[in-house]
Amino acid sequence: MTTRRAPGRRRAVAAPGLDLTPMVDVVFLLIIFFMVSTTFITLETGLPVDLPQAQSAQAQPSDLPTVTVTRDERVFLAGAEVPIEELAVLLQASLEATGLTTVVLRADESVPHGFVVEVMDLIKRAGAQRIAIATGG
Repeated sequence: MTTRRAPGRRRAVAAPGLDLTPMVDVVFLLIIFFMVSTTFITLETGLPVDLPQAQSAQAQPSDLPTVTVTRDERVFLAGAEVPIEELAVLLQASLEATGLTTVVLRADESVPHGFVVEVMDLIKRAGAQRIAIATGG
């Protein structure tokens, strides 16, 4: 049995295609997400320090003065290595210049506790009222 179409009636056939608009929207959203969520490495955060882990750590961006202690007990202030004997003087000048009273301490987890306490004491002597201890999250 054959079927015939009525003369003059043609079926409209849509050309096969794929609408790319939603995919382009998703790609742009992903680009924006990664641009906003990317953290930029500064000299201070780029120093090789294995921070101790903490369950209650909260990430807080800051422009506070940062003292970093590496695993080989080298001390850095704002990314520049300083002799430990000069840390208090240099940090005091930094605190007075900025008017800040909080210092961030980033110490490698393998540094002896006594050395970290010595650095904390120097930070306090420099005039810091609070020490924020950085942890790995």
